[in-house]
Amino acid sequence: YNCLHNIMSPQNRCARDTLFQRHFPSQFKESTPLLALGTLQWGSTPVDGVLNGSRGVLSESELSTIYSSFRSKGVVLFDTAEGYGGGTSEKRLGRLRQKELMKQAASDDNNEPIFMSKFLPSPWRYTHKHFENALRASNERMGITKVSIYFLHSPMHLFRSVEFWVEAAASCKQKGLLDTLGLSNCSADEVRRAVAAGRQFDISVVVNQVHFSLLDYNSTALQEMQRCCDELGVSIIAYNSLGQGLLTDNMDEVKFSHNKPAKMMRIQWSDLKALREALRQIADKHNASMAQVALNWCRSHNVIPLVGCRSKQQASDTLTALDWDLFSHERELLDSLALTRCTLDSPVWRRKLFVILAGLVMSTCRLFDLLGLGVVKQSSIGM
Repeated sequence: YNCLHNIMSPQNRCARDTLFQRHFPSQFKESTPLLALGTLQWGSTPVDGVLNGSRGVLSESELSTIYSSFRSKGVVLFDTAEGYGGGTSEKRLGRLRQKELMKQAASDDNNEPIFMSKFLPSPWRYTHKHFENALRASNERMGITKVSIYFLHSPMHLFRSVEFWVEAAASCKQKGLLDTLGLSNCSADEVRRAVAAGRQFDISVVVNQVHFSLLDYNSTALQEMQRCCDELGVSIIAYNSLGQGLLTDNMDEVKFSHNKPAKMMRIQWSDLKALREALRQIADKHNASMAQVALNWCRSHNVIPLVGCRSKQQASDTLTALDWDLFSHERELLDSLALTRCTLDSPVWRRKLFVILAGLVMSTCRLFDLLGLGVVKQSSIGM
């Protein structure tokens, strides 16, 4: 059935047409999967143990298995940030890559990975030197001299504009510290401004990483942003493509009542009923999980889903989604049932407050790591 599906599905052809091929032709080839692995929960400080809930800090062996699984499937996009565990997630990703190189696992069929990290524009960082120092530190933690894509984690700063940070990135490009610039959580207007500044300062703005899922697809702000990116040749990476678990099989009404993201987005269980029923029916037809359907819905829109896997089982289920595609009528059905809870609609004060709080968490995690409380320093990797 899947073989017949792959031949018939127009989304399968669409999933192979990505702007990443223009910027990274040697790494992101025609057959490269439209999928990225995220490392938000790879931090290894006590703070991460609390934020990760009952699972705590993920072990080195778990991360090794997950990373190897994605690499063996041909995935090349790996997303991290200085703010994830105060930089400890960057360290762990870098260590995995170094171990991979030592074992010479890379081959013609296993493309060189594209590492992506992020600069957090907290209020106490307001100069080009702050940007450069953060980038140099991220590269050092990842064990590289130049990062493929360096993101502006948010366009929100108390007094610095998007254009200011684009200029900073262009300066760092001239120094050989990064290849291209990425955006995160940017609206259509912010994308336009950043791309225009990129042309002025001679640096390519290649991607916008945003909350993109069936929870917000029918938002006016999101669709305007997507049209803008299509027009300007900017790719979209979708975080929270599984809706913080709201679009997966494991969610039920009892778990929903304790789901903090749902409360923040003011989603009621009844709001999800028709959408979840459609996901379940499509999943049953393809002998797949609801999570796979949600991921392939993103891919059907030529959007790259960013997933964070916490176990070998989650990694296996995620990668299985690459073996099949949605039919066009299934995508259209899901489109019609999508909600409108878009983070781009959040008021400016809330978006700025998020950056401040994220900056404080990052600083706390970094302090723990400097004190030797990040388990990365004591652990070894066996792949």
